[in-house]
Amino acid sequence: MKILFICSSLEQGKDGVGDYTRRLAVEMIRNGHQVAALTLNDKHITKEDDTSQGADGITLRVLRIPSIYTVEQRYSKLSVFFNDFNPDLVSLQYSGFGFHKYGLPFDMLTRFRSVIGKTKLHIMFHELWCGMAASAGIKERILGKLQELFLKLLLTKLKPDSVFTSIQYYADCLKQLGIYSSVVPIFGTISLDEFGSEAELSELADRIGLSDALNSPSNWLILGFFGTVYPCMGLDALIQNAATAATQINKKLGILLIGHNRGQDINALVQNMDNVTVWKTGLLNEAMINQMMRTADIGVVTSAVDGLNKSTTAIAWMERGIPVIVSGEDQAYSKEQMQLLGVYQIKTETDVKDAFNNKGSLMPAGRIAYVADEYGKLDKV
Repeated sequence: MKILFICSSLEQGKDGVGDYTRRLAVEMIRNGHQVAALTLNDKHITKEDDTSQGADGITLRVLRIPSIYTVEQRYSKLSVFFNDFNPDLVSLQYSGFGFHKYGLPFDMLTRFRSVIGKTKLHIMFHELWCGMAASAGIKERILGKLQELFLKLLLTKLKPDSVFTSIQYYADCLKQLGIYSSVVPIFGTISLDEFGSEAELSELADRIGLSDALNSPSNWLILGFFGTVYPCMGLDALIQNAATAATQINKKLGILLIGHNRGQDINALVQNMDNVTVWKTGLLNEAMINQMMRTADIGVVTSAVDGLNKSTTAIAWMERGIPVIVSGEDQAYSKEQMQLLGVYQIKTETDVKDAFNNKGSLMPAGRIAYVADEYGKLDKV
């Protein structure tokens, strides 16, 4: 099958949907499909880029169209690329804010289907509309309602042959709009199979002061943070409980900030805590991100528990069999369900020790092969 993936951006490490699309496309190529990818509203470039990207030694043909181009220019470029590649299936990886600053890409209503004609269309909804959270403000809820109305109109205009989304709640929302969708889970976007060289790892460890922890891991309890650290009630208590747990099991507490961390300042949270070491890697390639994640004993996730199934950060920890811990303040946590996935809520130091003791006993949650198989069935829809 020839598949053309369309998303908003493919700037590596800076766009979650783009990272998902790239890794999925590579897996589809591995499975014997012909695949290309195109970005229709890329904010990270200023001119068209006909290039290739890849992962795990596999190369993917890519056309990146910048967001600064006019609507006419962008769809003209799409048309030329589409006709040249001549796919059997177009898979639109949809997140509204990626295609428009208010999540309302009106150009898709009239132009998208006119370019792809009668070619089979699949849509993966990574997000539906904003304002769903109980804590959402009035402006966010109003915009969310507009996005919901827009989405209903978009589906009427595009008439997709198949629809995926990542969680059951989204599927239920789409059903209310009269659209049946299959729930296909998100996978982590960091390769499990790239490790880099020993020299590269040694240079990184020396640069950030991590060598002792790598050489004597039994002396440390290491918490890993990857990506954005969202404002999270109870995060300071979580870290304090981890520090107490580390002392009780005769270890030092280390906090490893992996990648370009945005959001809440961890250093500010721990500045008054004793015997806590913080390492910050800065931007890394995929191989070194993988190495650093495997260095951690426990992964900390600051997004809401009820959204873990669509959090690529949480899933990246799970795929490596590394326990995940969340704030004791999250009311959506269900111990019976979550601990089966290796997710622990931290209310006391005992909870931290329970999570730590399960590292190595959790079954890695590899999902990408299953997801690629589900996409591979789309030519039969």
